[in-house]
Amino acid sequence: MSGASALRPRPWRTATARTALGASALAPMLAACGTAAPPPVTYVLGTPVVGAERVEPLTGRPVIEVKPVLVPDYLDVSDILVRKAENTVASSPTGRWGERLSVGVARALAAGLARRLPGLVVTTTAPAERPARQVLAEVEALEPRDGGSVNLVARWRVLDGAGRDTLAGERVSLVRPIAGSGDAAVVAAMTRAVEDFAERVAAGVRRTTPGSRASR
Repeated sequence: MSGASALRPRPWRTATARTALGASALAPMLAACGTAAPPPVTYVLGTPVVGAERVEPLTGRPVIEVKPVLVPDYLDVSDILVRKAENTVASSPTGRWGERLSVGVARALAAGLARRLPGLVVTTTAPAERPARQVLAEVEALEPRDGGSVNLVARWRVLDGAGRDTLAGERVSLVRPIAGSGDAAVVAAMTRAVEDFAERVAAGVRRTTPGSRASR
């Protein structure tokens, strides 16, 4: 065999080398795919609706309109945020909200009022006719803390149907313990805080709205 022939790469050797090179490059990618973290779990605020088959008439009942809830911009995201230090928050890598926090709080608040005020119609959409009362809520803080608690600071007001006169209102500060670890425990504590806030608002609606009654 001449020197030139010995130096010329043979086709089968070239193909084998390319295959081996491709396999070695693909191996880390396959390993990375095999160890990828699972997608974050999606959570929602509020107590789940009990599945019961029934029909409730809506005519002739006072309507309570829950206005959009105001939440600080840094909280009004789909991340589950935990207060780590005085001026530091961090998002959970394993859980997220299924909606913006302001939407979740408004929905959970309206559901909590509906359970506690069975004689009234509670809605988050503007009714066709003037409502009997309007509910305004502003959240100053709704944060899980590294120390194992959830802090809720919020204000609520009950207005007349035209939205001109304030009939009742409070600024509420609540601290609820986080019973356990992980996102599910955090969401459960935040739900308890919103439910207790709804209890305060329901008491104000009940005091100022004819035809309302407490749930049994």
